[in-house]
Amino acid sequence: MLLPVVVENHGVPTANNLDQPRLLVSGSTGSAVTELVIPALLLRAPAAEWSQLVHIYVPHGPTVAFSGRDLRSPGIAAATRVARAAGFEPVVRSPGGRMVAYDSGAVVIDHLDRTTGIRHAGSATFAANAESHVRVLRGLGDVDARVGEVDGEYCPGEYSINVGGTTKVVGSAQRVTATGSLFSTVVQIVVSDRVRAVITDVSAALGYDLRESSIAGLADYVPGLTAEAVAAAFETDYRDRLGLTGGQVPAEVVAHASTVVPQGDAPFHVDDWTRANPVP
Repeated sequence: MLLPVVVENHGVPTANNLDQPRLLVSGSTGSAVTELVIPALLLRAPAAEWSQLVHIYVPHGPTVAFSGRDLRSPGIAAATRVARAAGFEPVVRSPGGRMVAYDSGAVVIDHLDRTTGIRHAGSATFAANAESHVRVLRGLGDVDARVGEVDGEYCPGEYSINVGGTTKVVGSAQRVTATGSLFSTVVQIVVSDRVRAVITDVSAALGYDLRESSIAGLADYVPGLTAEAVAAAFETDYRDRLGLTGGQVPAEVVAHASTVVPQGDAPFHVDDWTRANPVP
């Protein structure tokens, strides 16, 4: 999933918050839309009481997360209808790449960093995170996790994580703004029939090539593995690796994100809304 970096502008954040807390936040914050709006709001906030915030959660609802690139496809309207008919919330997320679908069988990791500038974005960030994620996956059981794109995967990317060179299980994307960066990762654990079907059908509507057999979850290789167990493993890794302490998403941000009511036929566009509706 999600190779390209999306750069909103060429500003570089100041480093005056280097000594502020590094926070780990666990658990879902609400609906599919709310969960995608929150990191976009945090990224664009003019000030923060933390230097890094990592939010790890099992998604609340079935989601088809489109990107700005997907919107340029002539099939986007049909793809949106397919997503809704399957019971998935269609949302245009903040980071780049291409479409990904997930439900409560996945884990999402949003890593917000208020101390990095545009010079730190790009392939080095993807490579470092991918290597760390591979180590976590290999510790979960008999998982031959590797970094690299597999033939025919959805949302192809050089730093996807695959199993055995055949199936994709993890993808990441990034957005950089003047106030920091957002690195977002989706880890597929239990890929339900509906997730497999919607990835296949939405990809077809968008005109994307897809090898359906490349879609898999970690539980296909470690039977009985749950999204909650994988989330806990990543929480331990991030806490130890980055020196994080427990925290919460600011209540005012959660409350503001929860006011979103998607309207119209088009998928809800996270960046358009957050630019027009910053946290008061």
